[in-house]
Amino acid sequence: MEPVFIDLHIHTSDNADELNEAYDLDLLQRKIEEVAEGSSYLISLTDHNTINKSVYLKAVQKFKHILLGVELHVRNYDQHKPYHSHIYFKLPQIDAPSIDGINAILDKLYPKKTVSADDASIPKLEEIMKHFDAYEFVLLPHGGQNHSTFHKSIPNGVQFDNTLERSIYYNHFDGFTARSNVGLEKIHEYFDRLGIKEFVNLVTASDNYSPQNYPDAKASDAAPFVRTWMLASPTFNGLRLSLSESSRLMYGEKPDSWAECIQHVSLKNDKIDIDVALTPGLNVVIGGSSSGKTLFVDSVYRKIVGTLGDSVYLNTPYNIQDIEVKNPAGQAPHYFPQNYIIKICDKNDEENTIDDISILKSVFPADSEERLEISNALSELGSRLAALIQSVKEIESLQANLLRIPKLSHLIVTDKIQGNPLKDLLPTDKILETFEYGKGKYNQHIKSLDEIDGFLSKNPLIQHDGTLVEKLKKELKLAFERSEIESAIRTIIISHEKEIDDAQEAQNQEITTKRKQFENLLKYINKYCKFTKIFYESLDAISKFSIKMTTKEIESMGHKLYIDNEFELTKDKFLEVVNSLLKTENAIKAFDAIDPEALFESKFRQRGPKVSGYDDFKNRVNAIFADMNKKKYRITTKGGKDFDSLSAGWKTSVILDLILDWGNDNAPLIIDQPEDNLATSYINSGLLKAIKKCKAKKQIILVSHNATIPMLGDAQNVIMCRNDDKIITIKSNPLEGSIDGTDVVDLIAETTD
Repeated sequence: MEPVFIDLHIHTSDNADELNEAYDLDLLQRKIEEVAEGSSYLISLTDHNTINKSVYLKAVQKFKHILLGVELHVRNYDQHKPYHSHIYFKLPQIDAPSIDGINAILDKLYPKKTVSADDASIPKLEEIMKHFDAYEFVLLPHGGQNHSTFHKSIPNGVQFDNTLERSIYYNHFDGFTARSNVGLEKIHEYFDRLGIKEFVNLVTASDNYSPQNYPDAKASDAAPFVRTWMLASPTFNGLRLSLSESSRLMYGEKPDSWAECIQHVSLKNDKIDIDVALTPGLNVVIGGSSSGKTLFVDSVYRKIVGTLGDSVYLNTPYNIQDIEVKNPAGQAPHYFPQNYIIKICDKNDEENTIDDISILKSVFPADSEERLEISNALSELGSRLAALIQSVKEIESLQANLLRIPKLSHLIVTDKIQGNPLKDLLPTDKILETFEYGKGKYNQHIKSLDEIDGFLSKNPLIQHDGTLVEKLKKELKLAFERSEIESAIRTIIISHEKEIDDAQEAQNQEITTKRKQFENLLKYINKYCKFTKIFYESLDAISKFSIKMTTKEIESMGHKLYIDNEFELTKDKFLEVVNSLLKTENAIKAFDAIDPEALFESKFRQRGPKVSGYDDFKNRVNAIFADMNKKKYRITTKGGKDFDSLSAGWKTSVILDLILDWGNDNAPLIIDQPEDNLATSYINSGLLKAIKKCKAKKQIILVSHNATIPMLGDAQNVIMCRNDDKIITIKSNPLEGSIDGTDVVDLIAETTD
């Protein structure tokens, strides 16, 4: 979301009893636009105890986003100096009648606008609240100014009731103001004294009196001005929402707002009207039964990936084939349909497993070295078969990865691209192949040398030189040890390379992200060529192996992940066996006609027999050992429990943790009703925590019937689905906005659980 600059403490007059009707709004606008750096901005003109009507009426014509506000003097304790508090009103419009109405109340409260600290006429908060009872407003007292702060309005030595004082703050104030976000130790000590942890968010403001000097304050000893940026709509509701969610307020330099996302969805005919603007961050889809929630997300996904022809909604009156989706980056989202994760977690469902989720497969630790060690323990024929099947999997995976890279034109940038100096220290894949020497290959070579040495030693026809093998073993040992050292060094370089990438991304997310995406594009193309070559080198072999390996363990969201590998293969009539596992229409006519696409998972039989994946395919080729275990993804939860022993609800929570924590690409996530079967305790803690962490990095489009998710998850955008007499209407607005005249938060309360 584009950051909004806010300054809600601007005076038009030095003397509130003699208002300056000639205040220079044109100059103020130019000055504010310089400070806002091209962003939208929200302001308020807050004079002491009154509203400068003539200036405000001109300002509402000039400024697109402005709140009606006043800086009030408020007495807290008799015989002690008052504090200042800003009051901002939510009004249908700022016009002469609304200003006159509020000024009339202010005239009763403040007959004199300019008051001294010992003026007995200064009202207390209760009286002010009573007079403005008919209005909707927020109150922000001074908390970090050099004068008239709330916590200094209490006489020294007063033993006040913490509970009562805390209640006053919670019930009346929405945050506090200051010129800076530093030097606030005293106000925080006061909050700590009350035990307040929420609704104490800071909004910095200039306290400026003269547009010529904007954003300087009147007082010479005022703290330096630190800007506040709001990640919400520049409205009253946007301000109130941001004051309740600290992550929406940022201070100092303008934050980087670059993000890739699906931007807009539209479809209109006699049966359906979709007009939805989507934003970066969390987009929550809500609605009643049969209101089009799943139709919406399913159609968006299928439109992007080109599978609308397979949609269950194709032959309905809604004509979803005409749906328009604006997706400038061209990235294919990750999509998790309703009940899909539940099927994965069902112990009785053998057709859907963890390794069907592409994101989860990427979360697990790489097992390439273990696979290589397995293959090297086999005969040459067996290793070729393993390489063939693996190359097919990699080629299909690479095709999917390439879809998630933005289109080439979208990777072009005009700014200077800052490279990563450590990248040049890493060997290319081609160079790496010349010296990378794993333990599996080393053991295989030593075993082969022992076999050769034994054969030659027993051969009566030759005079064997036993020192030759020993010399070769020494060289192999040296090559293995140096490869281990190089691997350790490379691991260190890669870890520091990522630190530099993260630092560069923090400075310029767009340039760094697009540079990394272009590097990934080249990497995927190189890997595609590599695995295609391996595939064709492997076509002449079949073998069997029975080796169980466990990859190194990694941790994600507190869960420990590893992979068990178990493979058994036997030599057979290769083409005949392969064709028996393919759909009839996908049968391969000749051995020479085999190519990677011919062995993609989509070509496997779905019945008689049903082939459930690549591991299953390999096991069925190895008919004799068909009951051997396949490669298994293992998870030990942060509570120390085995994933397979968990209930479906807790399995779902673990999978959602891993999906939302995965950050290898920034493609959007579309999840349809993930809270089904989840424990309320997990929704209120784990799920919301994971969503908030994920939405800062990528767009989430999430269908939900639970009010907790859009509210406590701080949704950037809400999509409302309705079905009125079989006419579906789907519209959107930010959480702080409204749809068809009703506040979004009220729609959430009416629609969700």
